[in-house]
Amino acid sequence: MRRFLFALATMAFLNFPATALADTITFTAPPTARNTNNSTDNTNEGDYQGGSNQFDLDHHRAYTWQIGNVVIPQGHTITGATLTFRNIANWDTNPNRLFVHLLDSARSFGSASGNRSATVNGVTSFVDASGSPVPASQIQDYFTGDDSALVAAGTGDTFLFSRAFNMVGQAGYVATDYTFDFAAQPNSAALLAALASYIANGNNLALGFDPDCHFWNNGIVLTLQTTPNTIPEPTTMVLLGSGLAGAYLRRRRQQRKIS
Repeated sequence: MRRFLFALATMAFLNFPATALADTITFTAPPTARNTNNSTDNTNEGDYQGGSNQFDLDHHRAYTWQIGNVVIPQGHTITGATLTFRNIANWDTNPNRLFVHLLDSARSFGSASGNRSATVNGVTSFVDASGSPVPASQIQDYFTGDDSALVAAGTGDTFLFSRAFNMVGQAGYVATDYTFDFAAQPNSAALLAALASYIANGNNLALGFDPDCHFWNNGIVLTLQTTPNTIPEPTTMVLLGSGLAGAYLRRRRQQRKIS
Protein backbone atom coordinates (compact mmCIF):
# COMPACT_ATOMS: atom_id res chain seq x y z
CA MET A 1 0.00 0.00 0.00
CA ARG A 2 2.76 2.40 0.95
CA ARG A 3 4.58 1.70 -2.29
CA PHE A 4 1.43 2.39 -4.28
CA LEU A 5 0.77 5.72 -2.55
CA PHE A 6 4.38 6.75 -3.07
CA ALA A 7 4.07 5.93 -6.78
CA LEU A 8 0.80 7.86 -6.94
CA ALA A 9 2.36 10.91 -5.31
CA THR A 10 5.34 10.72 -7.64
CA MET A 11 3.06 10.54 -10.68
CA ALA A 12 1.08 13.60 -9.56
CA PHE A 13 4.29 15.52 -8.83
CA LEU A 14 5.78 14.76 -12.24
CA ASN A 15 2.63 15.41 -14.24
CA PHE A 16 1.66 18.72 -12.64
CA PRO A 17 4.84 20.73 -13.30
CA ALA A 18 5.12 19.32 -16.82
CA THR A 19 1.69 20.73 -17.64
CA ALA A 20 2.34 24.10 -15.99
CA LEU A 21 5.85 24.57 -17.36
CA ALA A 22 6.38 27.76 -19.37
CA ASP A 23 8.40 27.88 -22.59
CA THR A 24 11.22 30.30 -23.45
CA ILE A 25 11.91 31.25 -27.07
CA THR A 26 15.14 33.11 -27.87
CA PHE A 27 16.17 35.05 -31.00
CA THR A 28 19.73 36.34 -31.40
CA ALA A 29 20.48 39.12 -33.87
CA PRO A 30 23.09 38.24 -36.52
CA PRO A 31 26.53 39.83 -36.00
CA THR A 32 26.86 42.62 -38.59
CA ALA A 33 29.93 44.68 -37.68
CA ARG A 34 33.62 44.44 -36.95
CA ASN A 35 34.54 43.27 -33.49
CA THR A 36 36.42 46.48 -32.75
CA ASN A 37 37.31 49.88 -34.18
CA ASN A 38 41.01 49.49 -35.01
CA SER A 39 41.69 53.22 -35.10
CA THR A 40 42.32 55.70 -32.30
CA ASP A 41 40.84 58.71 -34.09
CA ASN A 42 38.65 59.59 -31.11
CA THR A 43 40.47 60.44 -27.89
CA ASN A 44 37.50 59.30 -25.81
CA GLU A 45 37.36 55.98 -27.56
CA GLY A 46 40.33 53.98 -26.32
CA ASP A 47 39.86 51.43 -29.14
CA TYR A 48 36.78 49.98 -27.43
CA GLN A 49 35.98 46.39 -28.36
CA GLY A 50 32.29 45.59 -28.62
CA GLY A 51 32.42 41.83 -28.95
CA SER A 52 32.28 39.02 -31.48
CA ASN A 53 28.45 39.16 -31.67
CA GLN A 54 28.29 42.88 -32.35
CA PHE A 55 25.23 44.24 -34.19
CA ASP A 56 26.23 47.41 -35.99
CA LEU A 57 24.56 50.47 -34.46
CA ASP A 58 26.25 53.22 -36.47
CA HIS A 59 25.18 56.79 -35.74
CA HIS A 60 24.58 57.55 -39.45
CA ARG A 61 22.01 54.79 -39.96
CA ALA A 62 18.65 53.40 -38.84
CA TYR A 63 18.17 49.61 -38.85
CA THR A 64 15.45 46.98 -39.01
CA TRP A 65 15.90 43.39 -37.88
CA GLN A 66 13.24 41.10 -39.37
CA ILE A 67 12.57 37.90 -37.39
CA GLY A 68 10.74 35.16 -39.29
CA ASN A 69 9.25 31.78 -38.39
CA VAL A 70 8.16 32.81 -34.90
CA VAL A 71 6.13 29.86 -33.61
CA ILE A 72 4.29 30.09 -30.29
CA PRO A 73 3.47 26.63 -28.83
CA GLN A 74 -0.16 25.67 -29.41
CA GLY A 75 -2.36 26.58 -26.46
CA HIS A 76 0.22 29.04 -25.06
CA THR A 77 0.02 32.78 -24.41
CA ILE A 78 2.95 35.22 -24.41
CA THR A 79 3.28 36.35 -20.79
CA GLY A 80 6.67 38.07 -20.94
CA ALA A 81 9.42 39.32 -23.22
CA THR A 82 12.84 40.92 -22.85
CA LEU A 83 15.15 42.71 -25.27
CA THR A 84 18.79 42.68 -24.16
CA PHE A 85 21.72 44.69 -25.53
CA ARG A 86 24.89 43.00 -24.36
CA ASN A 87 27.89 45.07 -23.30
CA ILE A 88 26.56 48.26 -24.90
CA ALA A 89 28.36 51.62 -24.73
CA ASN A 90 28.39 54.81 -26.76
CA TRP A 91 31.56 55.36 -28.82
CA ASP A 92 32.36 58.61 -26.97
CA THR A 93 30.92 60.85 -24.25
CA ASN A 94 28.91 63.14 -26.52
CA PRO A 95 25.10 63.43 -26.21
CA ASN A 96 23.49 60.30 -27.60
CA ARG A 97 20.24 58.36 -27.75
CA LEU A 98 19.10 54.95 -28.95
CA PHE A 99 15.49 54.69 -30.18
CA VAL A 100 13.88 51.24 -30.37
CA HIS A 101 10.56 50.18 -31.92
CA LEU A 102 8.63 46.91 -32.18
CA LEU A 103 7.31 46.43 -35.72
CA ASP A 104 4.79 44.09 -37.30
CA SER A 105 7.28 43.51 -40.13
CA ALA A 106 10.06 45.19 -42.10
CA ARG A 107 10.75 45.53 -45.82
CA SER A 108 13.34 43.25 -47.46
CA PHE A 109 15.53 44.03 -50.47
CA GLY A 110 17.77 41.91 -52.67
CA SER A 111 20.14 44.77 -53.47
CA ALA A 112 21.17 48.19 -52.17
CA SER A 113 19.68 51.39 -53.57
CA GLY A 114 20.63 54.98 -52.77
CA ASN A 115 20.96 55.41 -49.00
CA ARG A 116 19.39 52.00 -48.29
CA SER A 117 21.34 48.76 -47.93
CA ALA A 118 20.41 45.31 -49.19
CA THR A 119 18.79 43.00 -46.64
CA VAL A 120 21.30 40.52 -45.22
CA ASN A 121 20.20 37.93 -42.63
CA GLY A 122 17.02 39.93 -42.04
CA VAL A 123 18.88 43.21 -41.37
CA THR A 124 18.42 46.36 -43.49
CA SER A 125 19.78 49.86 -42.86
CA PHE A 126 19.19 53.40 -44.15
CA VAL A 127 21.44 56.48 -43.89
CA ASP A 128 19.42 59.01 -41.87
CA ALA A 129 22.07 61.31 -40.35
CA SER A 130 25.48 62.80 -41.02
CA GLY A 131 28.40 64.09 -38.97
CA SER A 132 30.53 62.50 -36.26
CA PRO A 133 29.21 62.82 -33.66
CA VAL A 134 25.64 63.34 -34.81
CA PRO A 135 24.67 67.01 -34.22
CA ALA A 136 22.12 67.53 -31.46
CA SER A 137 19.69 68.83 -34.08
CA GLN A 138 19.74 65.41 -35.80
CA ILE A 139 19.17 63.34 -32.67
CA GLN A 140 15.62 62.30 -33.49
CA ASP A 141 13.65 59.09 -33.90
CA TYR A 142 13.73 57.91 -37.53
CA PHE A 143 10.73 55.61 -36.99
CA THR A 144 8.40 58.47 -36.04
CA GLY A 145 8.99 60.25 -39.37
CA ASP A 146 9.26 59.05 -42.97
CA ASP A 147 10.55 55.53 -42.41
CA SER A 148 9.21 54.17 -45.71
CA ALA A 149 12.69 53.11 -46.85
CA LEU A 150 12.62 50.37 -44.19
CA VAL A 151 8.95 49.95 -43.21
CA ALA A 152 5.93 49.58 -45.49
CA ALA A 153 2.99 51.98 -45.09
CA GLY A 154 0.37 50.78 -42.61
CA THR A 155 2.78 48.48 -40.73
CA GLY A 156 2.08 48.09 -37.02
CA ASP A 157 4.59 50.09 -34.98
CA THR A 158 4.92 50.14 -31.17
CA PHE A 159 7.49 52.42 -29.53
CA LEU A 160 9.50 50.55 -26.88
CA PHE A 161 12.04 53.00 -25.43
CA SER A 162 14.75 55.61 -25.99
CA ARG A 163 17.83 55.68 -23.83
CA ALA A 164 21.23 57.38 -23.63
CA PHE A 165 24.49 55.57 -22.81
CA ASN A 166 27.63 57.38 -21.58
CA MET A 167 26.40 60.89 -20.94
CA VAL A 168 28.44 64.11 -21.25
CA GLY A 169 31.01 64.39 -18.46
CA GLN A 170 31.21 60.64 -17.94
CA ALA A 171 34.86 59.57 -18.11
CA GLY A 172 35.59 56.78 -20.55
CA TYR A 173 33.33 53.82 -21.24
CA VAL A 174 30.77 52.20 -19.01
CA ALA A 175 29.83 49.18 -21.11
CA THR A 176 26.90 47.33 -19.58
CA ASP A 177 24.16 44.82 -20.35
CA TYR A 178 20.87 46.68 -20.77
CA THR A 179 17.58 44.76 -20.70
CA PHE A 180 14.18 46.17 -21.61
CA ASP A 181 11.58 44.05 -19.82
CA PHE A 182 8.14 44.24 -21.48
CA ALA A 183 6.32 42.95 -18.37
CA ALA A 184 7.95 45.55 -16.10
CA GLN A 185 6.64 48.58 -18.04
CA PRO A 186 3.58 50.61 -16.97
CA ASN A 187 1.95 49.73 -20.33
CA SER A 188 3.04 46.06 -20.18
CA ALA A 189 -0.40 44.70 -21.17
CA ALA A 190 -0.47 46.83 -24.33
CA LEU A 191 3.13 45.91 -25.22
CA LEU A 192 2.51 42.17 -24.84
CA ALA A 193 -0.77 42.43 -26.76
CA ALA A 194 1.00 44.20 -29.64
CA LEU A 195 3.75 41.57 -29.62
CA ALA A 196 1.22 38.73 -29.78
CA SER A 197 -0.77 40.50 -32.51
CA TYR A 198 2.29 41.10 -34.70
CA ILE A 199 3.41 37.47 -34.41
CA ALA A 200 -0.10 36.20 -35.19
CA ASN A 201 -0.06 38.26 -38.40
CA GLY A 202 2.26 36.04 -40.43
CA ASN A 203 4.39 34.40 -37.72
CA ASN A 204 7.00 37.13 -37.83
CA LEU A 205 7.89 40.48 -36.33
CA ALA A 206 10.67 43.06 -36.59
CA LEU A 207 12.61 45.51 -34.45
CA GLY A 208 13.63 49.01 -35.48
CA PHE A 209 16.79 50.64 -34.11
CA ASP A 210 17.83 54.25 -34.60
CA PRO A 211 21.20 54.91 -32.91
CA ASP A 212 22.23 58.56 -32.51
CA CYS A 213 25.44 58.26 -31.82
CA HIS A 214 27.44 55.08 -32.41
CA PHE A 215 26.93 52.20 -29.96
CA TRP A 216 29.41 49.35 -29.58
CA ASN A 217 27.89 46.14 -28.21
CA ASN A 218 28.23 42.36 -28.05
CA GLY A 219 24.89 41.38 -29.57
CA ILE A 220 21.14 41.85 -29.23
CA VAL A 221 18.82 39.12 -27.91
CA LEU A 222 15.01 38.96 -27.89
CA THR A 223 13.47 36.44 -25.50
CA LEU A 224 9.77 35.47 -25.30
CA GLN A 225 8.16 33.67 -22.37
CA THR A 226 4.95 31.70 -22.96
CA THR A 227 2.60 29.96 -20.54
CA PRO A 228 -0.15 27.36 -21.20
CA ASN A 229 -3.63 28.85 -21.35
CA THR A 230 -5.03 26.19 -18.99
CA ILE A 231 -3.15 24.85 -15.99
CA PRO A 232 -4.64 22.14 -13.76
CA GLU A 233 -5.20 23.50 -10.27
CA PRO A 234 -3.62 21.68 -7.31
CA THR A 235 -7.11 20.73 -6.12
CA THR A 236 -7.71 18.86 -9.37
CA MET A 237 -4.55 16.83 -8.87
CA VAL A 238 -5.51 16.04 -5.27
CA LEU A 239 -8.97 14.85 -6.36
CA LEU A 240 -7.43 12.70 -9.06
CA GLY A 241 -5.05 11.14 -6.54
CA SER A 242 -7.84 10.58 -4.04
CA GLY A 243 -9.98 8.87 -6.67
CA LEU A 244 -7.19 6.49 -7.67
CA ALA A 245 -6.41 5.71 -4.04
CA GLY A 246 -10.10 4.99 -3.34
CA ALA A 247 -10.32 2.67 -6.32
CA TYR A 248 -7.23 0.84 -5.11
CA LEU A 249 -8.65 0.37 -1.58
CA ARG A 250 -11.98 -0.95 -2.91
CA ARG A 251 -10.15 -3.48 -5.02
CA ARG A 252 -8.08 -4.63 -2.02
CA ARG A 253 -11.23 -5.13 0.09
CA GLN A 254 -12.86 -7.18 -2.66
CA GLN A 255 -9.77 -9.38 -2.97
CA ARG A 256 -9.77 -10.03 0.80
CA LYS A 257 -13.46 -11.05 0.77
CA ILE A 258 -12.84 -13.51 -2.06
CA SER A 259 -9.84 -15.04 -0.27
